[in-house]
Amino acid sequence: MTSSSASSAALETLIGFCAAHPVPDTDAPRFLGRLNTGPQAIIDWRERGVVAVLLDSVMGGNKTVPFEICGLASVSLPSVLAEDLLHELARRAPMLGARANELAFTPIWRPHKQLAQSLGYAHSYSDCDMSCRNAEWGPDAPLPQGAFWTDAAPDWIEAYIEVLTTGFADVPGAFVPRPEEIRRYLAQSNIRARILIEDDRAIGLLRYTEPDNYINAVVRAGGQSGRGIGRLIMDEARRCLTQNGNAPPMTLTVVDTNTAAIELYRRCNFEIDREVTVLIRRF
Repeated sequence: MTSSSASSAALETLIGFCAAHPVPDTDAPRFLGRLNTGPQAIIDWRERGVVAVLLDSVMGGNKTVPFEICGLASVSLPSVLAEDLLHELARRAPMLGARANELAFTPIWRPHKQLAQSLGYAHSYSDCDMSCRNAEWGPDAPLPQGAFWTDAAPDWIEAYIEVLTTGFADVPGAFVPRPEEIRRYLAQSNIRARILIEDDRAIGLLRYTEPDNYINAVVRAGGQSGRGIGRLIMDEARRCLTQNGNAPPMTLTVVDTNTAAIELYRRCNFEIDREVTVLIRRF
């Protein structure tokens, strides 16, 4: 968004609408204010009861752009409005440089799956919400000789960004924000980021949210496969998230196509609680 007072006022108005008509599990201020490149990415249809946005600042592999409804005045999304939103999305996405759009079939979109398929959407993957209620999966695996865990901020933020970028390269469902947004995100009081260092370089990272014990990221640096780093990260998650003795279940989300990660999480006593279908449309 621009820094002009007019643009700032317009943004605050949009955020105010979304606050008055919230969508569950949607961070409207972040989506509208930081994860898009400007007004062209925002569908401001307040007169029709909806505000939506193309998150073109976090395009994934193959120029895939996520799309989110940030505010909805009605209890459900009317079919006509759903169709018009998908047509508008398809019009704007190529103008923003996107070659595809992924659409998660949350409760808002679930009644419109047949409509989306008729417009060219097809199954891409499913997001699997997993939880662990028993962290007794065995003793901690030993770290490589000389390796250690440390907080990512303030000294290792650049290394953190490098691991996130290389580790998530071409991973379905992984959308990496711009470096300035990553730095801002890590500065939030409820976000914790740990990084595994070996020979003065980062080889893995863990990010989680307090106090709900949600694991946001388990990432092995590019070129580090086959070393058991995923298990080292999960052991660190257990140490961080169960240190108070009565922590709630640990939770995370992973795509069903990442079978290696799912097997790792299963070995750490995580179970799938819910799956959300994600469809993709190429332009």
